[in-house]
Amino acid sequence: MTAIADLHLGLPSDIEAEIGDIESGADDLDQLRQTMLGDAETTDTQFRTASGEFTDLIAWNIVTASSTELMAWEEATRALTYGSGTLRLWASDIGTYRAERASIQRRWDEAKADAESAVSNISSKPNMHGSLSSAPVKAEKIEELETLRTELLSEHSGRWETLMEQADQTKKDLRDGPGEATLERLVEAGLLTGAQLTYLGDAVPSMVPDELTGDEPPAVVNLWWTSMTEEEQQEAMEDHPELLRDLDGIPATVRDELNREHLDNEIERLEEELEEVREEHRGNPGPGNSFPRLETSEAISELTQGVSTLRGLRNNVEGKELEGEPEAHHEHRFLLSLDTENLGRAIVAHGNPDTADNVGTVVPGTNADWRSVNGQFEYAGAIAESAYDVDRDANHSVIAWIGYDAPQGFKAAAEREHAENAVDELGAFQDGLRATHQSTSPSHNTVIGHSYGSTVVGHTAWSERGLAADEIVLVGSPGSGTTHADHLGLPAENVHTSTAENDKISWTTGFTHGPDPTAGEFGANTFGSSPGSKGGKLPFGDAHSEYFESDSDSVERIGEILAGQANGG
Repeated sequence: MTAIADLHLGLPSDIEAEIGDIESGADDLDQLRQTMLGDAETTDTQFRTASGEFTDLIAWNIVTASSTELMAWEEATRALTYGSGTLRLWASDIGTYRAERASIQRRWDEAKADAESAVSNISSKPNMHGSLSSAPVKAEKIEELETLRTELLSEHSGRWETLMEQADQTKKDLRDGPGEATLERLVEAGLLTGAQLTYLGDAVPSMVPDELTGDEPPAVVNLWWTSMTEEEQQEAMEDHPELLRDLDGIPATVRDELNREHLDNEIERLEEELEEVREEHRGNPGPGNSFPRLETSEAISELTQGVSTLRGLRNNVEGKELEGEPEAHHEHRFLLSLDTENLGRAIVAHGNPDTADNVGTVVPGTNADWRSVNGQFEYAGAIAESAYDVDRDANHSVIAWIGYDAPQGFKAAAEREHAENAVDELGAFQDGLRATHQSTSPSHNTVIGHSYGSTVVGHTAWSERGLAADEIVLVGSPGSGTTHADHLGLPAENVHTSTAENDKISWTTGFTHGPDPTAGEFGANTFGSSPGSKGGKLPFGDAHSEYFESDSDSVERIGEILAGQANGG
């Protein structure tokens, strides 16, 4: 009988392509376009050189196209814009295929290991005649593996066929120019901003809505915004501030301006409401423990906290110095969202995400609401400072993202509902960062989930919607909602996890949101955190909240990841 150890899945060879080379080629096209827009006289020579380089890179000849169709300045701009986006999309398609291929191989390896273990366990159990015969179990497991192999090879065949269709489409796109289906994919992937789409002129389908409803994809929102003149944009800001200030796809500078105005209005509104409640409280002659006085006392406490939070937020976004913050960060804060109703929303950034080389989004966990914004802002600042310690020549932006209804209380945190409900909000926000980015190359984007926030990140990443990110960091995680890092839409080496020694969150993993992301079988890059304080607030201790402390091992490592300089686990 065939030995289980001798069984192999037998996947065909991987595609021969270097994603890094393709992305580097896209960078070159972007740089060439930028140079061309400042010096049109050298366009023909530069594009001929670039097209020759790409002929060698991808073995598809576009030199003829460059000499016969792209002589005009407008056509060259169009081709360079579309070409760089198409190459990035092709690199992404290869990455998706490889992640799926790795998942197929892992599922085979796990099933094979389980089969070998089952047979070994039977052989090791003696009875009155000696060891039990493992032959029937072995035959059953081999049959199961052969069935699984057929299924997995069929699944891989479908994935490969999709990749080859994408390869053919990429070749056609580079040869013939913009096509509607590819343009829509580029928009959905956030690989063309609205400004870049305007370069394509008549090649862009009718994607610009006459008016926004707020339900459009961020890239379409950005296309709508960039299609207007400055005067039209200003008019839109005056007519629709409530819509635009929270809308993904609207530039950070615009959202910041509108939200700062809203912040001032909210402070004034809450101060007036606080004074009214104080007047009511003073005018109530009842005893201190009467229901009306208890009610107004509670309202005064809540409103006072709200006003204090908003004043602190205003100090932060106005650039007043935070303890330990580098001077270079002052005056570079962006208020991207503010809503004080119920749990509310509050999104604020150190640095402009639209112009940064590296962008991080910090997703908080249980009990977070809009009143948590100033503490979260300090966490984001510590990460930004760590990134600048790693690379002071690059431009970093770190965002405190309170953009979902976090569970309130640990009983609620055991449920997956809050993470599932947050998928569209986090996904749209990350898509918006892609859509509004202004540099010639996409920014390096990292999403950092803390505690239940890591569950939100996990659910978003493995959902059908997906997460537009280059790196994922999960710290103090109760689980990502899935069983392996390669389910998160990125190569497993781009998923980074850590749990502090004294963080008792590990007591919950395996019972609520899936296995411990720091366990070896999860397949992520695990990095060390400072042990953290012993004891402290129940149920997980103070260490659970110390991952973003300045100069901690975890914040230093996250800074390296965000800056794109994480080499291994």
